[in-house]
Amino acid sequence: MLNASQAELYFIAAMMILILIISIVAIYFFFVTYKKEKAEKQKRIEKRNSGIKN
Repeated sequence: MLNASQAELYFIAAMMILILIISIVAIYFFFVTYKKEKAEKQKRIEKRNSGIKN
């Protein structure tokens, strides 16, 4: 019975680690996309402002 409880604890720990890895990857891609969209917005603003000045 001890082996079954140990196996269950290992399974739960493995699932928690997997969830943490998936969460970290999702957050990483969120910030990469956020920075990319922010840079694109800044380029559009600069392009619009340069067009007004000329």
